[in-house]
Amino acid sequence: MPTTDERNVLKILDEEGGELSEVQIAKFMGVRLDYVRTILGSMGRRNFIDVFVSGKIRLAEKGWKALGKSPSSSYGMEPSGAPESPEERYKRWLTGKVPQKSKEEKSQEKKDAATVLRETSSENLSSQEKFKRWAAG
Repeated sequence: MPTTDERNVLKILDEEGGELSEVQIAKFMGVRLDYVRTILGSMGRRNFIDVFVSGKIRLAEKGWKALGKSPSSSYGMEPSGAPESPEERYKRWLTGKVPQKSKEEKSQEKKDAATVLRETSSENLSSQEKFKRWAAG
């Protein structure tokens, strides 16, 4: 059974087409990227989501079932890269090889992460906005 935050991730993935990046999920949830990574790690270990080498997160069959749905073919999405099995990840870890990303991808990820941090920071918010986030959260 998924936790409340995990269920929120499942709903966001469903509403946004079934596939998003960590940064996009953090933006939709309004939380820090490191917290989203913790949630996604737990969800991945319990097979609610598939994590692709490209960094995309997709609802797995168990995730669809937790939402009370079945995988929809209407999304028409092709995987951005086959999900790595635990054995493949372990072999890659042993060799020390890391999937290489282009400079553009790295630059965009840094920009996205910085935007999430800026947007989720409560330093620049009025007390009313802080209260609204607290009440919603």
